[in-house]
Amino acid sequence: MILGRGGHTAQTFALVDYLGPEFDYLYLIGILDPLTPKKIKIPGRILPVIPPRLLPQDSRVMSVIRTLFTLVLSIVYLLLFRPKIAISCGTGLTVPIFFAARVMGVKTVFIESMSRVESLSKTGRLLLGKTDLFVVQWSELADRIPGVTYGGQLL
Repeated sequence: MILGRGGHTAQTFALVDYLGPEFDYLYLIGILDPLTPKKIKIPGRILPVIPPRLLPQDSRVMSVIRTLFTLVLSIVYLLLFRPKIAISCGTGLTVPIFFAARVMGVKTVFIESMSRVESLSKTGRLLLGKTDLFVVQWSELADRIPGVTYGGQLL
């Protein structure tokens, strides 16, 4: 499970609550996010990653360097823990982690944020057609975007 901040995390936790404790969870969380680990109800291993943008004033060069570092770190995590599936509810951390997952043969499921009613997020646009399953939470969006699956709302 790839956890961002705010609404992305709330939607991911709703999904984890629905799936229940019978799975072994890995939670990938940005290193500067002290709150998200405290909200985890169903235990799992917490793995830190570096978000592509730590601060709004970060340069594009630093974002590229952080993205590449997260990509390499994700490959290491995938080799160590061998998950069967990677799931994200829209956070920007997803792109390098999903790329690593695809290279390593790990299935990927992207669930677009429920706040995206009329168009895909930047992360969604980057991942469309590059995941094993791409789910949107609004039927109107599913009607407009080929290749997505309408899954209903998580919250």
